Amino acid sequence: HFRKYLQNSSFRSSESSDSGYSSVSRTVKVILVGESCAGKSAIMHRFMGEDFSDDGRTTIGMDFFHKTFTTKSGEEVTLQVWDTAGQERFTQLMPAYIRHASIALLVFDLSDEKSFENLRRWLSLIKNERGDFIKLVLVGNKSDLEEQRQVLPKNVYSFLGEDMEVPYIETSARTGENIDELFDSIANIPIVPSPYERRPERRSICLSISGEKHERKCLSC
Repeated sequence: HFRKYLQNSSFRSSESSDSGYSSVSRTVKVILVGESCAGKSAIMHRFMGEDFSDDGRTTIGMDFFHKTFTTKSGEEVTLQVWDTAGQERFTQLMPAYIRHASIALLVFDLSDEKSFENLRRWLSLIKNERGDFIKLVLVGNKSDLEEQRQVLPKNVYSFLGEDMEVPYIETSARTGENIDELFDSIANIPIVPSPYERRPERRSICLSISGEKHERKCLSC
């Protein structure tokens, strides 16, 4: 089924290791990007186990939560999920918001075609800041409003194109549909840090008592 695309992709849902063994612990920065009407904050609050609120309050500035998952391989991954305002006047905050992010959730409202069309602007901002060193996931929210749907699967396929291997999933923050599946799956996405985020190698000269020079490699702090 199309709305299960993410689960059927190469990014599988996480499962706790029976052995309880976790060899590595890491933190992954995840950003929620999209128009203010898309329901990004509602998705994040559902992610934290809170009830859905229909008060329609708009996020001002930035907000984030974190939650730890155990992946299928037994690795502990803490998702640090950031939410920001979707209005144009906060665009100047985006570079700092996107910086060091490993995963971007491109969120749109299935009942609002405009929020879907504006994803190209958000995608451009992300690519300008992070290039190819960020994983993208397309999230169609408000799947419970099926009778008001304006964005069809063919529209999403057209947006993704043949060369964009971007997973897609449909969610409902109101009912909780696929919220757990979404975050369980992205916790298992393999992350490759950009060259700028790897610890650079540093060369130093060590002097022995005899006065001979020895060159060694070490990692900078």
